Amino acid sequence: MTMHENRVKVLRSEMERVQGYLAGLPETAWTHQSACDLWEVRHVVAHLSGVSEFYATTVARGLQGDTTAPEGRPDPGTATGASSGERIALGAIANAEMLGGQLPATLKQRDGQLAEVLVGLGPERLETPCYHPGGIVPAGNFIDLRLKELALHEWDIRSALEPDAGLSQECLPSIMILLANSIASGSLPWAFWPGPSLAAPVRYRFDVRKPVPISVEIAMSGDKVRLEDAGEGRADVTFRCDTETFLLLINGRLAPSPAITNGRLAVEGDSGMAADFGQWFKGI
Repeated sequence: MTMHENRVKVLRSEMERVQGYLAGLPETAWTHQSACDLWEVRHVVAHLSGVSEFYATTVARGLQGDTTAPEGRPDPGTATGASSGERIALGAIANAEMLGGQLPATLKQRDGQLAEVLVGLGPERLETPCYHPGGIVPAGNFIDLRLKELALHEWDIRSALEPDAGLSQECLPSIMILLANSIASGSLPWAFWPGPSLAAPVRYRFDVRKPVPISVEIAMSGDKVRLEDAGEGRADVTFRCDTETFLLLINGRLAPSPAITNGRLAVEGDSGMAADFGQWFKGI
């Protein structure tokens, strides 16, 4: 089995596992408030379904040489979480209302279509450029993008229903691959929500040891952000945590203060700056 085939196998397994979990939810859970402020559980599922359909379509278009923005979507590389959050939230709510009781079946159908498109990518097509609102993305990277969506949004559902819910361990390597790509570009377009400009930049260092280690710095100027490999210089704040806590923090699912209180996050440096970190990172 090639690396690509194994990655698709992981994706299929995670899709089916999440579908099975949703199938076992009681009817009352579907209208329960999720961890996303604007969404009930059914809205999160509608979002997952819509993203799966979009990924299958955009990869298919890319394989035909079309990387232009579909009608109603922003040009590639121009969208951020801050600029797209409201549109995405309202779209998922509208789709949930439209699909109603067909949500589970629609998710399963669209996940299957996406898997078929991705499994059909030969070695020569994995790097084919495809449209994404955040920028032009190689076709093979949509495996990692989908695994990230599944992990974070499953957590949005589970954490509202189960106090001890965590991120899928099977998805962590793929999310960290996406993060490595962000380091190469220096950007965090979907995680960062700009605020007022700071008088002086602040550097946050993350020392993540397990299960997927990484050492990075986030240089913050308030209205701009840059992601870098950790250097030898001084950081204003150093966070030490596991991979799951790190990902929940930078994706706006967890704020520093409760993470510190719960023993998930150790901090060195300015405590006020540490608490401020969460204001720039919000979920969708």
